[in-house]
Amino acid sequence: MHLFKSSALALACCTLPVAGFAAVDLECSTARVLVGFPPGGGTDFQARVVVDAINEVSDGVHLQVVNLSGQSGNRAAREVIDAAPDGCTLFFHHAALLSSYLTGRTETSWDAFAPVAMVSFEPAIYAASRNDNFNSLSELVDYASAHPGEITAAVSVGSDSHFFALQLQDLLDVELNLVGYNGEAERVTAMLSNVIQFAQVTEQTASQYLGNELVPLTYAYTERSDSLPDVPTAREAGYDFVVGTTRGLLMPKDTPAEIVDHYAQLIEQAMQSEEVQAAFERTGTIVDYRAPAEYTAWWQETAAAWEELAIKLGIFQPRG
Repeated sequence: MHLFKSSALALACCTLPVAGFAAVDLECSTARVLVGFPPGGGTDFQARVVVDAINEVSDGVHLQVVNLSGQSGNRAAREVIDAAPDGCTLFFHHAALLSSYLTGRTETSWDAFAPVAMVSFEPAIYAASRNDNFNSLSELVDYASAHPGEITAAVSVGSDSHFFALQLQDLLDVELNLVGYNGEAERVTAMLSNVIQFAQVTEQTASQYLGNELVPLTYAYTERSDSLPDVPTAREAGYDFVVGTTRGLLMPKDTPAEIVDHYAQLIEQAMQSEEVQAAFERTGTIVDYRAPAEYTAWWQETAAAWEELAIKLGIFQPRG
């Protein structure tokens, strides 16, 4: 819900008082936090954990998660771009902003927003359907090399999972049959239904199936997961890559710096809560808070690296 207040009394009730900063008046009592994917996936889960923690430390505006799924998060992105820069609209998202732009699905990239704070890094797990009898990444690579285009792999088209799949094909020198789904929850469902053989998943969404209906082939991080100690890292399996989803909050581009800083301070406090730490640990997610300047630098560095890769893979098709 997006409420606008006009009276001085109403504005006074909707400030963001945070230690070390002067209070900032907002024109809403409830601010929307848009999530571009359906409920049940990793982005939705993390958004709700973080928003609940922010509401605990804020005695000003109340945040409310709003799912606006479609187009690999681009529908929600457009809603945020078009929103007033008044502190009443935020966007909980990840690097799909880059992959969608680089592959020509959207005309705007990360710099159409005001970065507020990074909150997490969630290492990827590459898993196979139990019915396909792949017990290691090497077995899947060997089969894919001998049968180009036969293995079906689920991706969210234009999202980071799509970009990572293209990168993985190049790195492993294999050809997969990439099939599009809207978000991780749908990708997992497709694997459980034996429609898809291979996909990038996370502990948060797929933990109850890993080791049962789904076979975790590799953990794409520098060290093994505490909750999946028997699953080798990609490097242990002989492949040098680290893959994962970095999430954070953004706002409309021209949002005043004092509002961005207020939210960043609230988010920093929220990320220190025991509830957030425990929830992220249970789902194999690493808390990685970065303030606006650091988060902006991350976007700049990642955008440059991904553009170079997109050019190498022949998928660089910017429309902007």
